[in-house]
Amino acid sequence: MIASTGMHPLFLLMAAVGIVTGLYTIYSIFPMSMPVLFAFSVIGLLVRIAQLSKEARREHDPGEVIDFEKLHAKDVARYGPWLKENLRGHNAVVDRALGRIQSNLAVAVPQRTLGAFLLVGPTGTGKTFFGELMAKALYPDGEVVILRMNQYKDHQDVVTLIGPPPGHMGYEIGGSITRPVLEDPYRAIVLDEFDKAHPDVRHCLYDILDRAQCREKSSGRNVHFSACVFFATCNAGVEDLRSIWGESDDPIVRTGRAREALSRQGFEKALLARFDDILLMDELKPVEVAEVACLQIAKHWRQYGIEVAYASPELLVEAVKRNVEFQEYGVRQLAHLIQELTGPLIEAARRNGVTSVRLELDPKTNRVTVAER
Repeated sequence: MIASTGMHPLFLLMAAVGIVTGLYTIYSIFPMSMPVLFAFSVIGLLVRIAQLSKEARREHDPGEVIDFEKLHAKDVARYGPWLKENLRGHNAVVDRALGRIQSNLAVAVPQRTLGAFLLVGPTGTGKTFFGELMAKALYPDGEVVILRMNQYKDHQDVVTLIGPPPGHMGYEIGGSITRPVLEDPYRAIVLDEFDKAHPDVRHCLYDILDRAQCREKSSGRNVHFSACVFFATCNAGVEDLRSIWGESDDPIVRTGRAREALSRQGFEKALLARFDDILLMDELKPVEVAEVACLQIAKHWRQYGIEVAYASPELLVEAVKRNVEFQEYGVRQLAHLIQELTGPLIEAARRNGVTSVRLELDPKTNRVTVAER
């Protein structure tokens, strides 16, 4: 659907006649008003020219939009312990991505992103969560951009990504990847389930990942991604990458062979070459699932103002044992299981004004019991 944005020539002519008539009337009554009006018109014209000049510089010069000195001074390496505390079982992935991003920050320049990482692994291993955590570490006051790429399965979804042309429905909103960066260039962008996007949609990312810029179709403005880091998640090629990771510890060898393996899964080699690194986030071990369960329990109770001072090993073992979907769905369903096991006890604890609890598993009833700390 196309909306008309132009004005009828007759309307413009009538408006011009009205303005001239109004000015002539003012001049007849106050002859000295014309120089004043002329001076204000010249000032307004100069101000508008200055605005247009500034907008042109902002569009073509990333340095007008992004403070590269600020990026050079940023220290994300200090968030390593915090990231590992919240993302269990993937310490090597955290170290690899964090090291690469820190290096890119030190040499941040226009026409180059801060990093692009393809996170490969089965569902429920924390790939999207890792992108969200990295966003908080990199830009604590910013907001992560998460695009569900399984919603971009048609070639026409390209216009959703970079914005429909002016006059088309939705052009005021802009592109789903371009408009957020126009509004705030300091972004972490998560391309969730990247393998499910239409090839034409993935092609749109070539310039963005390669030259850190693209033109938004809706506004016609250049969008600069030099202060952005990208995390694309993928469920394809897991078995191949497991074999590769098992055969070599060399990150360079792993990444090269991973590109070859994923190209056989339908990814274009040119696109894979634009990712700084390909990282495997495999299934968690049972002990790591127990650690995640512990974090989930603490998070769930903290939402209600109650700290969990202790959770018995038996409770964690029960959480792992009852999470029968663990092998197929990873820890994605673990939060629901934690709510099922401990949720009914929260209201009673709140009524009693309890602010800190110990959680244990009754061996006779197999139910969770709460003791005030």
